[in-house]
Amino acid sequence: MSPPIPLERKVNKPDGRSGFNADRAALKWYGEHCGRGAKKAVTVQRYHFHCVGGGGDAVFDLAGQWVARLRELRLQADRVAQAIMAGAPGTDWSDWLVDVHDARGRRVLMRSFTDAHPVK
Repeated sequence: MSPPIPLERKVNKPDGRSGFNADRAALKWYGEHCGRGAKKAVTVQRYHFHCVGGGGDAVFDLAGQWVARLRELRLQADRVAQAIMAGAPGTDWSDWLVDVHDARGRRVLMRSFTDAHPVK
């Protein structure tokens, strides 16, 4: 598993220069080793994991979360659903969805609470 990625907007470029990028996904360099002394670059983007129910109820993720890879979106959506369901164990969650949007507001994933698998 990757180390946690800092929630900053600074872009560190391979040639040592740095700059700031407030609106787009930032290219992050961190010390996960791929080989001797190598660093791995990942594109990190902020996603918002909103939870909506059929009766008009909703839980909005205003802050969002940084996710490094698209394949991790489903896992994070499952974590969000499990956390919400753990807060009210006797509730019927069959009509609730995790509605995932990118930083520009585009929907990238919808996942039913009933499809959420426990994630470690």
